[in-house]
This record gives sequence, C-alpha cells and structure tokens, in this order.
Amino acid sequence: MKKLMMLILVLGLAACSNEATQAEKDLENINKEITELEENINNMQGDNEELQQKVDAKESELEELEKEFEENQQPEKEVSADGSAETEEDKETKE
Repeated sequence: MKKLMMLILVLGLAACSNEATQAEKDLENINKEITELEENINNMQGDNEELQQKVDAKESELEELEKEFEENQQPEKEVSADGSAETEEDKETKE
C-alpha cells in the first residue's frame, strides 16, 4: 500500500512539474518537421507551376513555328493542268 501511495505521489508531482516530458518534446519536434515539410511542398508547388507555365509557352511557340512552317510549304506546291500537285523540284526535273 505504501508503494502504491508513493507511486501516485511521484506521478502527481511529475504531472505538476513545468518541465516538458520527452513525449512532449518529441511531439514538438515532429510538429516543427511537419511545418518545414509543408513549406517545402508549397515551394515545390510554386516551382512546378512556374515550370508548367514555361512548358506551355514553349508548346505555344512550337505550334506557331509549325504553323509558320506549314504556311511556307504551301506556296512551293502548285497545281498542274491535270490537277496533281507539283513542287518546284518536280518542275525543274521535267525541264
């Protein structure tokens, strides 16, 4: 019975102490790590959005270049009298 009373007294004093327990310290450290990881995630999401905008811009630029290339290819082809398409090279070969 004395041991039980001493145990209760020790636990009561430990609970009343202002010093943080190891579990509380561990929990605080974990919360700090979570906060740091959340900041890293937010930074990476921002970087990802920036990179995606750059990719979109390059894709648009590529589409414009492809369109310009196709438009420049059109005048090279002429329709002959029989309706078939001839390039400038074909004409030169015939001559």
